[in-house]
Amino acid sequence: MIKVNLLATPEKGKARAHRAPRLEGAGSLGQNVLMVGVVVLALLFIGWRWHSLASHQRYLTREIVKAEAEQERLQAIIKKGEDYKAKKELLQRKITLITQLKRNQSGPVHLLDEVSKQLPDFLWLESMTESGFNIQIQGKATTYNAVSNFYNNLTGSRYFQNVIMGPISSIPVGVTFSLTCQFLPYPAGQEGESAPPAAGG
Repeated sequence: MIKVNLLATPEKGKARAHRAPRLEGAGSLGQNVLMVGVVVLALLFIGWRWHSLASHQRYLTREIVKAEAEQERLQAIIKKGEDYKAKKELLQRKITLITQLKRNQSGPVHLLDEVSKQLPDFLWLESMTESGFNIQIQGKATTYNAVSNFYNNLTGSRYFQNVIMGPISSIPVGVTFSLTCQFLPYPAGQEGESAPPAAGG
């Protein structure tokens, strides 16, 4: 009599079924190793990138410090230049003022000296006013000829121009007269100076 074991095949199938998970476990281990490798590489890249950015930040910080120091140095130089320019302008104004004061002080003395040189005999001045370079003279003389000589002397001098004779009146002791002219303290042709602009006569 022959006996057939019909349960043997299912048992073998079960044995094979138990072996399959071992193969799946081996595949998961490979995937885990790969994932760990990727994570390690990502961490290494992030670390390298962070170190690179930190180094660049330190470099930029040093450059900013240098730039700020250079800016402060240049600002100090600019400040010194502005102070020098202001002092120069102030000194120039002082020189101009001193020169003008000297001219103003010497002007009336020079004017009186030149007028006195042109005075003829028998003529004297009663008043003389100055407005800028314009001169008004009033005086007396014993004769008309003395007045004419004074007029000619002024017109012949390089220190006077635009001499205009005013009215001449007779008085018991002679004549009275008036005239206007322009005084040139530094006439053209005098070394080192130039004539001032002439006003309208």
